[in-house]
Amino acid sequence: MRVATTEPDSPPLSDSPIAIREINQLRILNALRSQPGLSRAALVRQTGLGKATVSTIVAGFIARGLVREEGPEVQHAAGRRPTRLELNGEAFVVIGVELTGYECIAALIDLRGRPLRVLHRPMPESSPQSSVDTIVAAISHLMAGRDDAQLAGVGVGIPGVVDAQAQRVVLAQNIGWVDVPFARLLQDRISKRVSIINRTNADALGEYWHGSGQAADSMIYVSVGMGIGAGIIIGGKLHQGANGSAGEIGHVTVVPNGPRCACGNTGCLETLASTSAMVVRAKQRIKEGERSVLDTLTGGNLEIMTGSMITDAARQGDEVAVAVIQEAGNYLGVALANAINLLNPRLVVVDSEMRDPGDLFLESVRKAVNHRAFSLALAAVEVVPSRLEHLAAAIGASTLIIDQLFSSIDGLFDSAGHVDDAMHSALNAVFGDDSSDSLDSLQNRVGSS
Repeated sequence: MRVATTEPDSPPLSDSPIAIREINQLRILNALRSQPGLSRAALVRQTGLGKATVSTIVAGFIARGLVREEGPEVQHAAGRRPTRLELNGEAFVVIGVELTGYECIAALIDLRGRPLRVLHRPMPESSPQSSVDTIVAAISHLMAGRDDAQLAGVGVGIPGVVDAQAQRVVLAQNIGWVDVPFARLLQDRISKRVSIINRTNADALGEYWHGSGQAADSMIYVSVGMGIGAGIIIGGKLHQGANGSAGEIGHVTVVPNGPRCACGNTGCLETLASTSAMVVRAKQRIKEGERSVLDTLTGGNLEIMTGSMITDAARQGDEVAVAVIQEAGNYLGVALANAINLLNPRLVVVDSEMRDPGDLFLESVRKAVNHRAFSLALAAVEVVPSRLEHLAAAIGASTLIIDQLFSSIDGLFDSAGHVDDAMHSALNAVFGDDSSDSLDSLQNRVGSS
């Protein structure tokens, strides 16, 4: 397993009161996270720590329930077989949240990224304060029967542009937010570590860690619904751009003089390949005289047509529905071919509301990509469907907290370079709070046994 990060600046080590002991403990945790099943001897080789240091730290983790022994390591040579060690996924939990504007999807996630409980709550009102209230209520429900100290933090995927460094929502047009310090608003209510991220970027992280993207170190994730967005991972790192707006593939111009987009441009991908664009195109074709099952499915009132109706019609072999889906897939494929030529990813993951029979949409995307992408870039890439679907963003948002918990000392610092109290408290629950060594001479001492 690998770590995808959002490329935070590293704080100066000399100002940090974190103990050397905690650094060594984090090295062992990272090794077990990336390679479950290592023995104590293998940990010595992986971390460079001494046998006594590894044995002492592992014993402490086992006593606290963070690590457990899982039986002998696979070994063919004669002699005693070492005991395999694994993280206890439920020693700590995190909560991942996706805000859609009309719904809050919250999931209780263990340290291995596995959903333990999932909650869907409607959001009749999407103001920042109302959203905080909804998340707090969801946290209370998901943590019922658990010790609050088990909760390491909360990650939230938001449908808008997020300043990752300042942890502020710059603009979330669909829900009317402008310059909202949402992480601080939520953290003030729950006194736990909070990280926020663009929802589509959260989707990308979810697929990268636990879905279709696990085998790739470079990936484009694209989500197709009422709008279209993308999350980009390059070299194992989430790419968010200069101001957090990377991935707005829905506003790439595909047809220069095409339909007018809400952004003010014409011919944006979103006006041609989104679910709402498919609905518009299907209505046009029927009004122009083409016969369609959609006329029956809508009871003659085309204004109530939805994407799911188009999918249902396609299942019945309806020519209008099939043509609309294939046309939209072709436009998305054109845009993705350009992205593939530019970024040269190993994988493109497509998540679409249009789960049609025979993967008409995905096959149209693949056909356009195969036709238009540069041959060398095309040879390296695979276009696949999403595996996590509606849970991708919640799982991805939770990895922000898990990654901080396991990312050496980086996750212990706030944006000013000081030790983050909420995360340090979570680590103290793992390591104990009796640490006194400072990092003044860290470079000379870390890793010593």
